[in-house]
Formats: sequence, C-alpha cells, structure tokens
Amino acid sequence: MKNYYDILGVSEDASNDQIKKAFKNIAKKEHPDRGGDAQKFKEANEAYDTLKSSQKRHDYDTMRKYGGGGQGQGFNFRGDHPFFNNDIFEDFFSGFSDFGQREPGPSYRTRTFRSRTSANRSINVRMAINLKEAMNNNEKTISYKLPSGREEFATVKIPAGVQHGVTFKFKGMGDDSIKNVPRGDLLVQMSVLDSDGYTRKGNDLHTAKTISCFDAIRGTVVALKTLTDTVIKVKVPAGTQHGTLINCKGQGMPVHKTLNIRGNLYVKIMILIPQLSASELKKIKDL
Repeated sequence: MKNYYDILGVSEDASNDQIKKAFKNIAKKEHPDRGGDAQKFKEANEAYDTLKSSQKRHDYDTMRKYGGGGQGQGFNFRGDHPFFNNDIFEDFFSGFSDFGQREPGPSYRTRTFRSRTSANRSINVRMAINLKEAMNNNEKTISYKLPSGREEFATVKIPAGVQHGVTFKFKGMGDDSIKNVPRGDLLVQMSVLDSDGYTRKGNDLHTAKTISCFDAIRGTVVALKTLTDTVIKVKVPAGTQHGTLINCKGQGMPVHKTLNIRGNLYVKIMILIPQLSASELKKIKDL
C-alpha cells in the first residue's frame, strides 16, 4: 500500500491545514502543464483526496495498520476517486489548460482545466461615408496601423443602404504582436453622415423645401434633386401649411439585403414670408 504521508511529505499526525499546504506545494511544482512530473502529480492528488477526508483517512490508517492492500497499490474503498475533486486545487489551477487525457487507474476519472491562453487583440477602426455614397454599392480602401506601428490596408465592400453603426469583421487582419497564436480581427464600424441637405431615419430620408407664401396659397410643383442625382417633381397642394410633410414614396434609402425596395422621402415644406415695406403692409391691413 502506498504511503500517502510520505508522498505528501507530512507526518502521520499532520493537521488538515498541513496536508493541504503540502499538496498545494507539490501541485505547483509537479502539475504537467507547468512541466512537472505527471505521475508524481497523480500520486499527490490521490494522497490528498484520501487524507483530506477524516473518514477516508481513518479507513486508510486502519487498513495500513492491519496490512490491507498490496505493495504499491493505491487506497480505494469505493472504486471512484475523483481525479481533481478538491476546492483548493480548483481555485489554484482554474486557469490551466486541458489536463486529463492521462491513463488513470480504475480509481480515477479525469477533469478538464480551461486555458487562459494569451490572444492577439482585435483592432477597431471607424470609416465615414455620406448618405449619397450609401445609396449605392460602394468599395473603399482604408489604412490602419498595428500596435507595432506597421501600416496595413483593407478593402471594405459597402452594400447599398448600409446603416450607421454597422460593423464589418475582417478575420485575421488585426493585431499580430503575440507570435505563434492567431492574429486578431479587424473591426470596421461605419459612420453614415448626413449630406446634401438630407437626413436619415431608418430607411427614410428627410429634407426641406422652401416655397413662397403665394405658392403655398395657390399650390405649386417644385423640382427636387435627390441623392441619386435624379430630379423629381413634388406637388404642393393649395393651402399647404408651414411645416407640412409631403411623402414621396419609394424615394428613400435602399433597404439593405432586399431587391429594389426603398424607404420613403419626406419633404418638409417651409413657407417664406416676404419682407414688406410699410406701404405694402398698410395696403394689406386695409384689405
């Protein structure tokens, strides 16, 4: 029978704290992921698993006293020793890489430890385009610098109708400072800016058109140049009030990932009040 006290380097009357401390020291030294001896580590874990429990320790001491177990055998009164089943070990080695594909005896089962492997970081850059550019499929090349200072380039294919804040991911084009691990990613976030007097709300566009008060009274048709450089005619009904929104259906932004579907264009009518002379104002009052 193995002498668990000798394996841990403690006396037979060692306290639980002394046993725990001894195991912790051996585990730090012999853990295979730290280049230690896997066999010594397994034996230490077996010893600690038995001696940390007052009941298991009592049974083990009794069997040793009366000669139980063969030479070199481990102590197994249940046929199931958890290979890594202790709080201190879990706390201490919670960040180690997978360790467990060993060849344990019938008294053991394996347990996995997850790695905290260093990784290269992603690089975040922002690309700005205007609404006019976002009306059609576009392609732009950006330059960016790695933490090392090296300049690199990426070509971004921008779909028509791209939304503000959308991020495009370029796998393996980020930081490469840490060798022998995959490169980080490049993340390009889009900023879609208002342009040419147009603003955007979702897939709809908004703009304003100023007309005279006389045109507002009698009604008119105004020409409006859109972001696609086409000119559309907007009918303003007679009696239109200042601030009225006129909906030009299907003249808004392309809806991303759809075929020939667009939002609406809302034209806000602004009525210009002319500056009148004193005599003109008097005539109006006399009406």
